[in-house]
Amino acid sequence: MAYAALSSLIYTLKQLFKPNESLVCQCCTQQHVESLCKSLSALQDFLDDTTKDIETLKVVEKRIRNVIYKAEDRIDSSLRNIPLADHEDKRKKACRSFYEELLKVEEKVYFLNKEVMVINVNKHGRKSVELATTSSSPDKSTTEENTIVGMEDDFNTILDRLISQTNELTVIPIFGMGGIGKTTLARKLYDDYSIRCRFDKHAWVTISEEYNERQMLLKIISSITGNDREMSNDQLMETVYRGLKGRRFLIVIDDIWSAKAWDQMQRIFPNDDNRSRILLTTRLKYVADYVSYLIFRLIVSLF
Repeated sequence: MAYAALSSLIYTLKQLFKPNESLVCQCCTQQHVESLCKSLSALQDFLDDTTKDIETLKVVEKRIRNVIYKAEDRIDSSLRNIPLADHEDKRKKACRSFYEELLKVEEKVYFLNKEVMVINVNKHGRKSVELATTSSSPDKSTTEENTIVGMEDDFNTILDRLISQTNELTVIPIFGMGGIGKTTLARKLYDDYSIRCRFDKHAWVTISEEYNERQMLLKIISSITGNDREMSNDQLMETVYRGLKGRRFLIVIDDIWSAKAWDQMQRIFPNDDNRSRILLTTRLKYVADYVSYLIFRLIVSLF
């Protein structure tokens, strides 16, 4: 159960500050561990609340359970490497690895709590939120008319940026929890004729949690050139770049989960100062911040 998984992880973290674990504590900060424990306890409080809709509770409990099980495995694995290190350099490396895993877990739990906060807001009669994750595929029913309240304003905000007179390549991230309408909004913009007619090339690619570079490249190539013959990844990247070079393009990157995935794919998009645009959806604010940091800082938050 999710509650038991949370209790187990909290117990593991609290052991770090016992006197005989001081060696481990030197490689992380008490502030991060205490913050993580508080966040985990907040999730337990959510699960304890019997006033929640039973179907809602089942969906969120499953998400919590899956995240926490994986988190504890990663923390346990990185912790075991510290006492096994037989050299100071190896110990420092193991400690650094543990600390990095701790930060990743802290980030994942932070976003779990964000989802819980949205559910609590919905419970008290504010903005309605669809909990079930919507399909990320543009080939499925992501354009149905179940747009959340306020999306019209978001649509117009992004529309203004897509058709603005800014010449440089602009990345426009949309972020929010799963199921809140990011893909629906992006699809509405992508299909809008007044937007599409301004661009020479169009492509929609769904990334999802497990980034597959080859599938991403093949999807873009099939959209911009119609050529999907067998090539190496390097050849595919060159083909995409050449196919977009000198053309005004609109690319939608749907459901991206990591900054690393963006680092790997951004090289294929030429910046020819011709008002090309990339519309990107993500559940993670840090990804939205990251992809827009060096190009254009417009972030539409759907919370």
